[in-house]
Amino acid sequence: MTATASVAGLRVVEVGVAMAGPFCAMTLGDFGAEVVKIERVGAGDDSRSWPPHFCGAMGYYFASANRNKRSVALDLKSPEGIEVARRLIARADVLVDNYRIGALARAGFDWDSLHALNPRLIYCSISGFGATGPRAAEPANDLFMQAYSGGMSITGEEGGGPVKMGISVADIGAGMLGTIGVMMAIEARHRTGRGQRVDTSLLEGQMAMLAHFITRYFASGDVPGPSGSGALTSPTYRAFRAADDWIVISAFNQRMWRGLCAALEKPEWVADARFADAAQRVANRLLLIEMIGAVVATRPVAAWEVLLHQNDVPCCPINRIDKVVVEPQVRAREMVAEIALPGLGAMRMAGLPIKLSETPAGIGLPPPRLGQHTEEVMLGLDYTGADIAALAAQGAIGLDTGWRRGDQPAGGT
Repeated sequence: MTATASVAGLRVVEVGVAMAGPFCAMTLGDFGAEVVKIERVGAGDDSRSWPPHFCGAMGYYFASANRNKRSVALDLKSPEGIEVARRLIARADVLVDNYRIGALARAGFDWDSLHALNPRLIYCSISGFGATGPRAAEPANDLFMQAYSGGMSITGEEGGGPVKMGISVADIGAGMLGTIGVMMAIEARHRTGRGQRVDTSLLEGQMAMLAHFITRYFASGDVPGPSGSGALTSPTYRAFRAADDWIVISAFNQRMWRGLCAALEKPEWVADARFADAAQRVANRLLLIEMIGAVVATRPVAAWEVLLHQNDVPCCPINRIDKVVVEPQVRAREMVAEIALPGLGAMRMAGLPIKLSETPAGIGLPPPRLGQHTEEVMLGLDYTGADIAALAAQGAIGLDTGWRRGDQPAGGT
């Protein structure tokens, strides 16, 4: 990472597990922040143990959200471990956590205490429900919040059972909101000189993503339901079965409707009163889906891609992960990154999704081993080698023990 990165020199302490908090801190690290991740002695972030593994104790899930960080293992139930964390936070610009509301307060790190310790500190709390309200102190996770927020009620096939989104949409959405909140607070601190609390949650992230469904409900009184691969507001915006596989067609305006009719070799549909405009197409939605499906079924996906692209109608096959990671467009955008793990080889993961022309993101550090940087960080906090050895002996801190015997890097395209 270079000194010209967007937030180079920003000091971030993360007390996070799984995805939401770690994703927020990783994004800051991608743009140059110096991120120190506090983990539990002996166990670390829960996601380290989730298989499959890249390298022994490093689960794929952990690896995907923890590059560009240093790992410090602390026992935050011991006074000595808490003191190490206190020294870290006193020198930090940002603290990120995604534990249940009140968890850090039990270690003495409530907002009032944090603000007194470091008035410039920006504390980003990413929880399940947010810091206020009747359920604030309850635990929540991605699956729970997809259901609680209403997101699961609009996912899946019409008339079918509940379906979870395949991606961790609530976790990653909350992590993104956390990053945005931190950057807003940093900008405010340039003017005021003071930090503040950033309070967001999985619930609020999901509600934001459901914005148009919520607005539609208040506008119409109709409760939205699942619409399969498409949208109830557009029968020409969905997946159709071609002769050999599925294809997504997304003709979402009048110009594209005309292009779709041309590609399907059904020009007479343009003049059909039943499909004259978007409202009529929705009114005759099931009929139109059946008619389009009958035509699409007559040719393979590749043939439809040519015809639809010729008529400027967005379409594509439904790629699997093994296909998308080798797509020329994905490679051109450098959205597959390779990171060296010293002594073990290389690992591949999703790349950097935000491109800045003058202060670009980068990958400077691979995901760390548990406690890999405990000694290094503590020496920077004015602990001596003897102090560190004594605290490690009593279990207040955990030191780097290296890769376990037999650890092997995983392969991949």
